[in-house]
Amino acid sequence: MDHVNWVLEEFFSDLAQTTGGHDSPMTTTAGGRQAGASLFRDSVVVDSSIAPTMDDAQIQRMAQSGVTAFNWTVCRPLADPIESLVQIASGVDFIRSRPDELVLVSTVDDIRTAKRDGRIGLILGPQNAALVEPDLDLVAVIRQLGVRILQLTYNERNAFGDGCTESADGGVSERGRELIAVVERNGLVLDLSHAAERTILDAASISTRPVIVSHANARSIFASPRNLTDEAIDAVAATGGVIGATLWSPMVGSANGLQPTLTDFVRHVEYLADRVGPAHVGIGSDHSEGYDRGQWESLFSRSGRYPSVAGQMGDWYGYDTRFVSDAGSCTDLEKVAGAIAEIGFTEVEMSGILGENFLRVFADVWGA
Repeated sequence: MDHVNWVLEEFFSDLAQTTGGHDSPMTTTAGGRQAGASLFRDSVVVDSSIAPTMDDAQIQRMAQSGVTAFNWTVCRPLADPIESLVQIASGVDFIRSRPDELVLVSTVDDIRTAKRDGRIGLILGPQNAALVEPDLDLVAVIRQLGVRILQLTYNERNAFGDGCTESADGGVSERGRELIAVVERNGLVLDLSHAAERTILDAASISTRPVIVSHANARSIFASPRNLTDEAIDAVAATGGVIGATLWSPMVGSANGLQPTLTDFVRHVEYLADRVGPAHVGIGSDHSEGYDRGQWESLFSRSGRYPSVAGQMGDWYGYDTRFVSDAGSCTDLEKVAGAIAEIGFTEVEMSGILGENFLRVFADVWGA
């Protein structure tokens, strides 16, 4: 039996005891939406993936959102290493220039302090490890700058593994194995969003720490190459990791082929929780407020750079409908929490989904 299968068998044989998973189907709870909104305001809330233009307007939106901490795509995934380092340094300067509003997150305590003080925690999380391809010593450099989450691949192949839009998936390369070891030594959380299936399975097997998928949904609900197969879901959970269910329309899908709704999104949350337990589910909105419309069209429209992901969307899909209806802003996250609560999670499970599940992973990898 290979290592991945052994880990999965051992982990899921004891799933009910270790994850707090439901033993029976989840059902809608009367008043769940109101209870979820109330819990949202009291909880440490983590959005595990955002890619906005960071400016004063975005700070105002984040302050209104009630979210405690965001994993911010601080540098563009397709930027070269030098551009990426400059963008990371610029992001750090932006945060430090606003100490009354923002906190550069290095530890879990920083996130809890942000909640206590009414400030916004920003976690730096580049979405492509290609920025450290020239020299793995750069992992230590970006950690010194403030990065705490590193995504293995974007959609394309890099030196470490294959992205989800590649026609062939060779899994994690030997260089990728080296990178994962260096990432762990430097206390960074490994993010497997955008990776192809074999690359995810390999990385989860190689990792000795919990891994995350900061933003993805279930492929069994909607067949997007950006979504996770059941095997990938299981592998991430088996590390102790967390999957951030996302609001981006091409990963949510809908039964009628139109713009998805919160109901469509909640189907993914319920599926993930039923499969591996609520302790392995979070929220990763993938919100991209303020993103330049022209650049977005070139990358993410139906005719953009990734037609295998966005090309299956209908004529309704565009810049203004790129997220589920009524949830296109970080200011809508309380509403999202209310919709999730209607599934019937316990208060402890809801607190986990809202943020504590990610904090558990962060504490394991970063320390308290």
